[in-house]
Amino acid sequence: MTRRVVVFDLGMVLSSPDGLYEELGSILGVTAQQVLDAFWLDRHAYDEGMSDQEFWSRTLGHLGVGPLTEDLLAALVSADVHGWDDPRPGARAILADLKAAGVETAVLSNAPTTFALAAPEFDWYDQIGTWFFSGTLGVAKPDQGIYAAVESRLAAAFGELWFIDDKQVNVDAANERGWHAHLWVDDDDTRAWLVAEGFLTA
Repeated sequence: MTRRVVVFDLGMVLSSPDGLYEELGSILGVTAQQVLDAFWLDRHAYDEGMSDQEFWSRTLGHLGVGPLTEDLLAALVSADVHGWDDPRPGARAILADLKAAGVETAVLSNAPTTFALAAPEFDWYDQIGTWFFSGTLGVAKPDQGIYAAVESRLAAAFGELWFIDDKQVNVDAANERGWHAHLWVDDDDTRAWLVAEGFLTA
């Protein structure tokens, strides 16, 4: 039987950051919108391996807030991780159904090294076969290097990988490599696609 692996992005595809920016704003004494405006400015570099200290120093600089103490850094990192670590009920159900069906799964997330360290403590960690975080790989989507790293680690050919991501550029990069990639819309659409691809039954 041909090997088939379903690879999920984490943020938005499995979990949504409900309340994250409000929580960070509360910690920093600024608004959620101010956090949102600053949060993504240096995020790609953070996802590629920038340290927690450097990322949050830059983010506080954008916000005009400081200084970054050890306690403040710890609070910000914790809030960030916990903002993404709880999949929506619909996504949890999809993962449970895939596991029950014996489908091999992986997560491929643009996320800092901190997330890789925290992931084993997630209450759904064992629902996923293999975890990949850009921070530990030193390369982030949509760079072709991260897709190559997944293929190598899984010892899987590109045609054996089905991928779901919420960013079109990441989907396009995976499709260009030969993966079967799908743009995330919502949990119902994800399930419908997995049914259409033969992983789940309707």
